[in-house]
Amino acid sequence: MQQRARMSFSMVGLVAAGLLTVGLLPGAAAQRSSSGPVAVVNLSGVMGGLAERADAEAQLRARGEAIRVEVDTRQAKLRILQEEFAALTTPIERLAAEERVDAELIQFMAWNELMKQELDSERALLLEKLYVDIMAAVKHMAESDGIDLVLVHDSSGGIQTSMDPEAPPLEQQVRQQIAMRRIAFAAPRIDRTRDVIIRMNNAYSPQSP
Repeated sequence: MQQRARMSFSMVGLVAAGLLTVGLLPGAAAQRSSSGPVAVVNLSGVMGGLAERADAEAQLRARGEAIRVEVDTRQAKLRILQEEFAALTTPIERLAAEERVDAELIQFMAWNELMKQELDSERALLLEKLYVDIMAAVKHMAESDGIDLVLVHDSSGGIQTSMDPEAPPLEQQVRQQIAMRRIAFAAPRIDRTRDVIIRMNNAYSPQSP
């Protein structure tokens, strides 16, 4: 009887040891591992707090101001040509002056459109670069802090509508914004927006003009 009891206890010990060994296998450990913490980041908030964006916006504003000065200069030249045309009386002189006015106007319109496209392109490149830099900063933060998932925080702002005549109907605007929302609620403690701003501003080195 005692021998059977000792055998039973031995069998239980072997089974327990076997289960423990299986539990320590890499595959089993991976199956039992829980995901790390989750964080959210407000992209608009990050962009609004970056020194890099502030400097780039200042440069774009300076370029826009220079373009406006050139616009005024070209428009003043056009007005002078138009006044000269209006003062002429002979058909031949008026025809030649009219051609000069038309040529100057065509050049001005083409130049003005080109400047608009260049400014738009520069703004687009700025936003694209900021987005890439933000994603890199978020990745580094997540890796250093052991965060497994970082979501774009899109629930912090309200629904925005536009009364512009060319904008879609108000109901459509609201429906589209609701359909685009992915986060219903995020606790403030998992919002890492400020951390990303600090990280990027500390790493930013302004370029010398």
